Amino acid sequence: MYVLAFDIGSTNIKALVLKVTKINKDENVDLIGKIIVKNTNFADFFYELIKKYDIDLENIEKVVVTGTGASYLENKIHDIDIVKVDEFNAISYGGLLLSKLDKALIVSIGTGTTIVYSDLNENTRIGGTGLGGGTFVGLSNAIIDNRSDGHAPYTFNELVKMASNGNRSNVDLCIGDISNTDILNMSKDITAANFAGINKKHNINDLISAVANLVLENIALLVKTLNKDLPVVYIGTMVKDQFIKNRIKEIAEYTESDVTFVDDADFAIAIGAWEYYLLKIRKVI
Repeated sequence: MYVLAFDIGSTNIKALVLKVTKINKDENVDLIGKIIVKNTNFADFFYELIKKYDIDLENIEKVVVTGTGASYLENKIHDIDIVKVDEFNAISYGGLLLSKLDKALIVSIGTGTTIVYSDLNENTRIGGTGLGGGTFVGLSNAIIDNRSDGHAPYTFNELVKMASNGNRSNVDLCIGDISNTDILNMSKDITAANFAGINKKHNINDLISAVANLVLENIALLVKTLNKDLPVVYIGTMVKDQFIKNRIKEIAEYTESDVTFVDDADFAIAIGAWEYYLLKIRKVI
């Protein structure tokens, strides 16, 4: 039998295809496929997926869904039950499972950002912000303003490459711009004001680097404000990129935060939905 797990976000859909095989009294679960697509019609994507992996409909045990887009789905697709998992539970279970921690703040950077406290017994959203990958892509494209030349909006990957080749200190006002010495525990490269150094000589890559910093720095500072000395686990498609991870690590150093990155960060919520279904729902269905 198969279980298909989906994280339906506002930008992308992440899907897992899991094969459950009964061996005597035990079950073995194999991940046979994972895929990310731009958000599209769910039913069309579902049928494309089972065709891609040659799955017969009668061999699908359940379809597990989470994310904002899950609310728009009916309770069945082709007579197969759709099980909806609360997104905060999926974030919690995915973050803790992949990080192998007992409790943590899970920071999910998607189009926006959600911060969840979890110890598996308690999964609570404690904060969030509209800043996220959507802000980075949208604001960067607004700054580039490519409408006049007919260029399609730049993608996340294209923009990250630009940011990694830029120097945001040519755009931001940093401590070193306003003081000859460190202020308190803040070194000279720490941001005093985002984009307030715009009069300095800069190029487009510097601007995009400053947008990335605006998003990441303010997320990290919010996390620091909300945290009570817990480890912080970052998940989401945005934190798959090494440039993004490096900037988060730099911010964590001067905020004295303990941060963890996980493999499959982009699939963490889909993995969490499957895990929550397996441990909390499946036994009682």
